[in-house]
Amino acid sequence: MAMMTVIFFWAAYKTNFFPRVFGVSTLEATAHDDFRKLASAIYLQVSIISQALIFVTRSRSWSFVERPGLLLVVAFVVAQLVATLIAVYANWSFAEIEGIGWGWAGVIWLYNIITYIPLDFIKFIIRYAISGKAWDLVIEQRIAFTRKKDFGKEERELKWAHAQRTLHGLQPPESKTLFGDRSNFNDLNQMAEEAKRRAEIARLRELHTLKGHVESVVKLKGLDIDTIQQSYTV
Repeated sequence: MAMMTVIFFWAAYKTNFFPRVFGVSTLEATAHDDFRKLASAIYLQVSIISQALIFVTRSRSWSFVERPGLLLVVAFVVAQLVATLIAVYANWSFAEIEGIGWGWAGVIWLYNIITYIPLDFIKFIIRYAISGKAWDLVIEQRIAFTRKKDFGKEERELKWAHAQRTLHGLQPPESKTLFGDRSNFNDLNQMAEEAKRRAEIARLRELHTLKGHVESVVKLKGLDIDTIQQSYTV
């Protein structure tokens, strides 16, 4: 809204856009009493758009499809009618404002209606940004920038333990809620440690015992160990 006010000030004070397009009196820097009238125009523009913002913030969807309360509408209409009358007719030396006429009032209302439309889009973008979903796409998918403890090491170990238990028939494959229940986190962590120890024992057994080495070779070649004559000794 501040940017729209700055653009309005620039267009009214530094260019002849509004007089050329709408035929209103000029408020350029070269005009007589331009500052007092410009102050009235800025006052009306800020008053309308700042109070109209309540219709955007109160709605979760498009502000023009969710009907506001009657009292809110009445309050907005009365307040902006008073602000419009002040901008059009007031000639107050203590406030340094001068009436700009109904032509400029209509131009300002039209300008505010046009600049009101993007506010809904800005609301959706900000809501999506602060919801965390946008940052999760950027951060959580990059291990180097993750917020997870130890860069997600525990989660990866739990997934590996789950795969190992499923592979050896220790847990049904259809169990899909293993990692969704945080109350079982300690149990899952213990399972991961036990699975790591069993894997390490199996690896050492394959390296340092003849029987383990033979079983490893048989498994690697896809042979049925039950059909082989087990005449070797350990």
